[in-house]
Amino acid sequence: MEITLSKDQKASLGEDIYKVVINSVDKARKDASLDSKDFFRKKEACKYLGVSNNTFDHFIEDGLTYHIVRGITLYSKEEIKQYILEH
Repeated sequence: MEITLSKDQKASLGEDIYKVVINSVDKARKDASLDSKDFFRKKEACKYLGVSNNTFDHFIEDGLTYHIVRGITLYSKEEIKQYILEH
């Protein structure tokens, strides 16, 4: 089967494909940056685990370790993994 597109349709399709690729690359970069970090802020930790802020708060209440450095609360990736494996 052959599909024939006009110049405008080809241009529009090309732009749409370009946007999808750019968005996918940006998402992959963001996801990869989480994997390369040893410490997270709360929002990053929630994203890393794929849980809501409220669920993460329950983890903290249940004993998830955190560190405060110059007023910034940080969560260790290794301690998060350990907490998840123990609970």
